[in-house]
Amino acid sequence: MNMKNLQYVLAVCQEGNITAAAHTQHVSQPALSQAIKQEEQNLGTPIFHRGSTPLQLTPAGKRYVETGRQIMMLEQNLKNELSDLNGESTGILRFGISAQEGMYLLPRVLPRFFQMYPQVKLCVEERGSALLEEMLLDGTVDIVLARYERKREPLEYRLFAKNKLVLLCAQDTALARKYPSGSSISLRDAQGEAFVLLEKEHHIGQFVREQFVQYGMKVKVLAEVNSFDTAKRIALSSGAVTLSPYPLFSTDPDLERQGNVYFLKNMKSSHHSYLCWRKNMYQTRYMRDWIALLEEGAQQ
Repeated sequence: MNMKNLQYVLAVCQEGNITAAAHTQHVSQPALSQAIKQEEQNLGTPIFHRGSTPLQLTPAGKRYVETGRQIMMLEQNLKNELSDLNGESTGILRFGISAQEGMYLLPRVLPRFFQMYPQVKLCVEERGSALLEEMLLDGTVDIVLARYERKREPLEYRLFAKNKLVLLCAQDTALARKYPSGSSISLRDAQGEAFVLLEKEHHIGQFVREQFVQYGMKVKVLAEVNSFDTAKRIALSSGAVTLSPYPLFSTDPDLERQGNVYFLKNMKSSHHSYLCWRKNMYQTRYMRDWIALLEEGAQQ
């Protein structure tokens, strides 16, 4: 098994096509295609179904990728364990997190980590949960903080935070005039307000729409966006309301001064945040301390 070719195969799995994979790997498309063909010749069987969009692994390809990931894990574990045995405090920590959570959590954690480990390079990937999970499986990142609805066998999950949804509204709305900020209200109390929602493809966006159905609410949707931060700012500037996990409000005093925040009665979201890594991954001392700092930062 050629490890460089394995890297290319994993990139195609992640991106879904050769063109995008070649871009992320900084090689030409013909060169990447040739590398995959070479690996298939060595195996004596195709790795991908060429007619599918996005490209799908053949049964042999799935076994190849599974074995390749195991080899990569063993190699990385050896490097990590030798680093600890030698008392080294150097290395690269590859961490994945959503952009929204990164905005409030990383500023709390990074200064302390850099003080403890000035020789460790931290590479942060800000992506969506689904993509971060794939990057974790491919070995592109070491540790991830994200939201998951289902758990996958090769990965280990540690509950990080139970995400409580809250409602933010502009101060010129009828809702804000009726209830003081910080009150506990029902989602039905926002009936008649214009909503800024996350797109249906986003798990929180889908969850909120399911709540509307459950409460029998027909709402006016002012805008659909793909970012919590954008949703908040549009709602505040347009006399509307939006919903988001509480930590994203609690650390933004400017937003709270412009709007009212309400806790929602009888609304439980299962989209909690988890720290996640590959099972059987050897964690260096700086990895363990990074996890501890993240957990401390969440309590601040």
